Amino acid sequence: MRPSPNEIASFPELFTDLEQFIDEQASHLKRASSVLAGLALGLGALALLIK
Repeated sequence: MRPSPNEIASFPELFTDLEQFIDEQASHLKRASSVLAGLALGLGALALLIK
């Protein structure tokens, strides 16, 4: 359930760092995705060389 704008306005201290938190989590997710993609490509290339 998403908070309504009235609830956010009523409790701004609860949401002040929310945007920064979301940005940090997104950057961590992008980094993890990049690492996993690189690992998958590397292992795939290695599998083709061994085969």
